[in-house]
Amino acid sequence: MSTASEAADAEVASNSASTPGLRGNMGVLELIFTVVAYNGPVVVFLGFIPVSVLLGNGIGTPVAFLVCGVIVAMLAVGILTMSARLKRPGGFYALITAGLGRVVGLGSGFAALTCYFVALLSAYALGGIALDTAIVEIFDGPHVAWWVWAGVMLVVTSVLGHFNISFSSRVLTVFLACELLLMIAYDISVLAKGGARGIGFDSFTPDQVFSGSVSIAFLFGMGLFGGFEATVIFRDEVRNPERTIPVATYGVVALLAGLYGVTAWCFINSYGAVAVMDAVNKNLVTASTDSIKQYTGEFAYDAAVVMLFTSSFALALAAHNITARYVFNLGADGILPRRFGRPHERHASPHRASLALGAAAALVLGGFVIAKVPEADLYARLAGLYSYAFVILLVLVALAIGVYLLRDRVHGKAVGPAVASLAAFLVLCVVLVLATSNFTLLTGATGTMKNVLITVIWGVTLAGGALALHLRRNRAEVYQSIGRQ
Repeated sequence: MSTASEAADAEVASNSASTPGLRGNMGVLELIFTVVAYNGPVVVFLGFIPVSVLLGNGIGTPVAFLVCGVIVAMLAVGILTMSARLKRPGGFYALITAGLGRVVGLGSGFAALTCYFVALLSAYALGGIALDTAIVEIFDGPHVAWWVWAGVMLVVTSVLGHFNISFSSRVLTVFLACELLLMIAYDISVLAKGGARGIGFDSFTPDQVFSGSVSIAFLFGMGLFGGFEATVIFRDEVRNPERTIPVATYGVVALLAGLYGVTAWCFINSYGAVAVMDAVNKNLVTASTDSIKQYTGEFAYDAAVVMLFTSSFALALAAHNITARYVFNLGADGILPRRFGRPHERHASPHRASLALGAAAALVLGGFVIAKVPEADLYARLAGLYSYAFVILLVLVALAIGVYLLRDRVHGKAVGPAVASLAAFLVLCVVLVLATSNFTLLTGATGTMKNVLITVIWGVTLAGGALALHLRRNRAEVYQSIGRQ
């Protein structure tokens, strides 16, 4: 079995060598910052943590974040073990295809493309709102419609996406460094001042960990790690992928779990274990910024308002880069027009995929504007839909990894990662059930809109599988290439 696997890998390597692909020179830190920027740390701090405290397990929220980090780390072990054997780009699309076959693989490819495209649209909406708020409140400037700023963001990200990823990674590194400095300064200020009533550790007691809605806490917690697998997508664009990708992947998971766990704990202490629930109940939108102003000062508060935009822009740029690479890989396989799968001769970037993505985003955003969808509803529903689609992808990839590694194990070395992935699969199935039953909580959509959004994501996934069956009957050569095979 190992001989057959090695032969397959050799054939893939040979084909890759004869086909021009993406190139880059990112190191460990650049890759970590590129992926973490997609997560939008300041967006999470200002908007996500207070909601998690209110609707999740309250004071026990930091532990929920840390436990979700452990679950994601278990899945990361399997992803890295499997990707080291496949040695091909494609992210979830390639991994799921290798583990569960081309029909499920193409369905997951369509789901992943939709997932990250929705995340991109939500970042544009949030960025437009955040920039308008910063201009009006901080700089006393004029009010401008959110979609104008969203359009500017779209043009800039599309232009940056035209060039080599190393250029975008430098931009993301600057923005993310500012976000991390703000959050670290806040955490240190709260700890140094002793919080509202002394630094307490109630968050780590069993009665608080299992208080409130633990299931909702885990549902929100898993969403914090969106994009962690993107390290694999950039395989062809990093230095020494055998070392860079594993270090960066574990670094991303550790950084996100530690950063959000500690910041949530400091946020709770900034009000006190008793008062924090009243604070998020009364002022959910401003709970984080009010705490920043109290502990870190007026300048930090102004910086946080501005950074909500820069964080949204960094998120949009990272989402654009990731989504463009899914378009590129589907184009290279012939699922989408093959011209999308051809890199730029000079920049070795997915320039055509980037341009097509920008045009598609402009059309969809234009449709939202014409339909007069309220910007706040637009962001909430798109962000919730992204989280739901991401959980579906995690379920599929966890199962795919377990199946692949057990089928292709060598001397038992893959059994541990396979078991870890299958254990994560069981947990993620529960999370998916919770996400479905709490879809209104995730998106704010009810009634017909709720059914439409659920139908969209599952319909796209099933459409990908149906297309694979069609290709198997009518275009065997394209079918064989599904999943970068």
